[in-house]
Amino acid sequence: GIRLTFLWFWPLAIIFCIIRICMLKHELKRKERLGIPRALRWAYYGVFALCLSFFVFIEGRIIGAMTAPDTPNLQYVIVLGAGLNGKVPKNPLKTRIQKAAEYAKANPSTKIIASGGQGMDEEISEAACIREWLVDRYEIEEDRIILEEQSTDTEENLKYCLDIIKDPNIPVGIISNGFHEYRAMMIADHTGYKNAHPIPAKTLFPVGLHYTVREFFGVCELMIKYRKPYIGMR
Repeated sequence: GIRLTFLWFWPLAIIFCIIRICMLKHELKRKERLGIPRALRWAYYGVFALCLSFFVFIEGRIIGAMTAPDTPNLQYVIVLGAGLNGKVPKNPLKTRIQKAAEYAKANPSTKIIASGGQGMDEEISEAACIREWLVDRYEIEEDRIILEEQSTDTEENLKYCLDIIKDPNIPVGIISNGFHEYRAMMIADHTGYKNAHPIPAKTLFPVGLHYTVREFFGVCELMIKYRKPYIGMR
């Protein structure tokens, strides 16, 4: 709906396209270019080409993480928290829980860390919700599930989970929605994980298309924040 985060991007893109179409129509009808110096015009084309190439490259990495194969027999998998409606997980978290259940059944020796605190409009913590759904709906053994209930965002999810795991070299899987997986791996790398692997959950479409584009800006923000590039997963 209209509360979708980053929704402003699409009207802005439409406005940009309309302006560009008007510029092209002017050039075609008048058979002449607008009075813009050649150097400035070529600088515009160069910057546009550079930005477009960077966008395509980052989106390629995002899609690559989204479709990454599961790494089997990891010692831990972390289920990143997401929003609840009261006690019920919203659709993004439902798909993460489902993926965690599938992985747990395929890899019975793997421990699951359910991560996520309790938001102001949530009746229980996201971690408790993850455990409840894994146990009650997917029949995963409760003693395989470890709770991390203090975090409020992905950075804290991964930081506090590493405090539980203790050894950054232990093989760990990170379960998030596919569109978010690349950024989650960036955060894991920055947090200190040395042996992290993406375990992407389903990306729901068509809303997933919006989130996949939005992730580009999230990745750029982290590159600026961390002051270093991040190319891909180990």
